Amino acid sequence: MADLDPSDHTIDELEAQLDEIDDPETLREIREEETDGEDRTGATEAIDERLDSVADDGNDRDGGGDGDGDESVDDGSNGNGLGIIDIRNQVRSVAADLIGRPLDGITEVRADDDGWYSTVEVIERNSIPDTQDILGRYEIDLDADGNVRGYRRLRRYRRGDTNDETLE
Repeated sequence: MADLDPSDHTIDELEAQLDEIDDPETLREIREEETDGEDRTGATEAIDERLDSVADDGNDRDGGGDGDGDESVDDGSNGNGLGIIDIRNQVRSVAADLIGRPLDGITEVRADDDGWYSTVEVIERNSIPDTQDILGRYEIDLDADGNVRGYRRLRRYRRGDTNDETLE
């Protein structure tokens, strides 16, 4: 068992304690204690981030495999280090400025050989009631490093439309 009981600490305190731990196995034990105990999302994310940083430093000899797969498969990386969460966050931060309209949501993020594609919905015209808003669905093309290469509008529609057209 690990010497650190995560339930004895707030998430901020836990993060400070985790910075002192360089052993992946100890971090996995702490993560297991957290998930078996309070199972706080912020705490498990902090532990996972520390595990990732320890693994990035080359200290994780077995590739992060303790059987639960959390350390190695959840980022959706396409081989260059940027994962699907990184790309989603990048799209969220640039979509509204890029298109010039408020972002309503991200409906797709996918990797391909050259980088990433994301499909977003923006509000092109606000209406009352909001079921009559005009939305635009756009595809944003990003390179492997998450830089925007271009975008295009795929379609426009009313928010309340139940007709789901195929775009391809």
